Amino acid sequence: MKRTFHQMICDAYSRLKSDIKDLKWAIIIIIAYFAYLKLFLHSMCPMVWLTGYPCPACGLTRAAVCLLHLDLEGAWNMHPFVYAVVGYFFLLLWNRYILLRDMGKYMKHLLVMIVAGMIVFYIWRMLRFFPGEPPMSYYYNNMCLMLRKAITGVR
Repeated sequence: MKRTFHQMICDAYSRLKSDIKDLKWAIIIIIAYFAYLKLFLHSMCPMVWLTGYPCPACGLTRAAVCLLHLDLEGAWNMHPFVYAVVGYFFLLLWNRYILLRDMGKYMKHLLVMIVAGMIVFYIWRMLRFFPGEPPMSYYYNNMCLMLRKAITGVR
């Protein structure tokens, strides 16, 4: 029996509500973590805060903001994998809430391929643009540098 549009929306809403209820503590901890990083450490990325080096996902948030502003070229320049991540996100939402399927092995394989591609792109970008081109910048007030200065006594 085919579901009507109204039934699909009701099923999706109830599943989303159930997912949020099941994951509420994880959601609260993640929000608190990023709020703490942004307010007190002035960086949302733990890799940047610890090492000063950008991570493979560096620029994804700014690229997503560019996409929201319909700046497709700016999003591509900031991080081209934003299109793969957004596409994967919509595919995941479609499968989970419209088709009522859980994440299958194909979705997991696709996620592994996206992450592997991001790591290869990160290595290429580090070799080509580091340091200098945003977002490939080194941050001098990182934790490792501060610890090294504290241990060696260098100012």
